[in-house]
Amino acid sequence: MLKKLLRYDFKPVLKYWWIAAVTSFVLSLVGGGFITPLAADNEPPVMVQVASVVVLILVVLGYAAFLLLSQILVFARFYKNFFTDEGYLTFTLPVKRTDLLNAKLILSATTTFVTAVVTVINVLVLLCVGFRDEVFTQKFFASVVKFISDMVQELGVYLIVYILEAFVLFVLSIIFSNLFIFCCITIASIITKKAKVLTAIGIYYVSNGIFTSVVQILYMFGITALSTWLYNLPDYSITPTILLILLCGILFMAIFCAILYTLQYWMIDRKLNLS
Repeated sequence: MLKKLLRYDFKPVLKYWWIAAVTSFVLSLVGGGFITPLAADNEPPVMVQVASVVVLILVVLGYAAFLLLSQILVFARFYKNFFTDEGYLTFTLPVKRTDLLNAKLILSATTTFVTAVVTVINVLVLLCVGFRDEVFTQKFFASVVKFISDMVQELGVYLIVYILEAFVLFVLSIIFSNLFIFCCITIASIITKKAKVLTAIGIYYVSNGIFTSVVQILYMFGITALSTWLYNLPDYSITPTILLILLCGILFMAIFCAILYTLQYWMIDRKLNLS
């Protein structure tokens, strides 16, 4: 049943998402072409400079619109399926509510992850096209190969562990952020029957502001102590220690995700009232 739910959720989202993705890629090619005159040794005419800057601003706005649209598609579907008139049908289906929640979470996490990857690729394409005279040279490729070989030689097997831990932490952060927004939408739908979207946005910004402030305070006081502690460690123990810190971050993020998931499930299973 989960596969059917995923097919049902992904189809309408991808119908618009791929258009935005292709458009952002085309913007990267166009923007890269306008970087070239700015990067040239000879200064181009003023009109060319102004046009290039304007196009690059539009490209950046296009990237932002692509990211925003991806989020809107996902969370609008979550809201529509659960908290509008369609919710009456959704929750009367012979489907476990865990499957309903898991389908929405997989949809949101996958869309967010792929959108981030596409955006990174777009930025790389933009830079490669704009600075193609410097990028597509033997010297540049040799420097990239040397950098990678130096990293492999210095870190060895630790490099793979670094990459794996960073990837897992990135995925967990995506899951956490999506569950956080799910909870904000659900709380708004529980406490009010009107202006649910505006209420959800207000709850998100207030709670996110509080959370960000706490994190910033902990960061300000903790980063200095952590840097001093790492600086005083023997060289041979710095890399394993950093890997251990990343592992602790993964465990904490997994716990936070589990808490939010449990809260979200509890709300749609016990507190949701569609009447």
